[in-house]
Amino acid sequence: MQTIDITIDFETCALCPTAAVMSVGAVAWNREAEDSPFVFEGISSSLFNYDKHVDLRSQFIDGFIFDKETAQWWAQRSDEAKKAVLEYDDTPLAPIDNVVDNFCRWMREIKELVGAKQLILWSQGSDFDIAILRNICNKYGIEIPVSYKNIRDHRTFFMEGAKMILDKAGAEFNADKAYMLVEPYEGEGAAHDPVYDCKRSIYSTWQMMQHLRSLNVSKE
Repeated sequence: MQTIDITIDFETCALCPTAAVMSVGAVAWNREAEDSPFVFEGISSSLFNYDKHVDLRSQFIDGFIFDKETAQWWAQRSDEAKKAVLEYDDTPLAPIDNVVDNFCRWMREIKELVGAKQLILWSQGSDFDIAILRNICNKYGIEIPVSYKNIRDHRTFFMEGAKMILDKAGAEFNADKAYMLVEPYEGEGAAHDPVYDCKRSIYSTWQMMQHLRSLNVSKE
């Protein structure tokens, strides 16, 4: 495998790069898969999810941000969404530096497991999850095992790909039309469950990649 893609999602207590983090989710995926991006031949799919809840107490002491507006926003979410970030097993919650250090170790292990030559790290948007990850890593001296050249944004890729397809078809571009080009993700979970949110972004991006490949083939 030439490339392994991983998508990360944070659920947070604020919207800034210094936000306190409630949970971290990540999913490794296979851009070359024909039927599903979540399938790796001969390897259990459970190995490709990272899902950890975080102890907020240490973040309060270390100066991470908790804001009132985000707390009010969470109060208005569905019970299912709240359950996804609040419920966990009997294992004691780990501080954020341990969770992120383990996440970086997990990325290295996944890359080695599939024998990939490079690792691409994705998030939904260019200025939120990656900015939070960089702040945590800088604060605690954790090395991110991904080149800055290999950071990607699902939203930008998807929208620019959709615009190319709609332009070629002579159709006016808008976000509603863009999302009509792909099927929605219908796996288990709820919005704001970080693993579910990762898979939803991945599924749209993977379908867009397939569309763009078809577009290039048709030009030839």
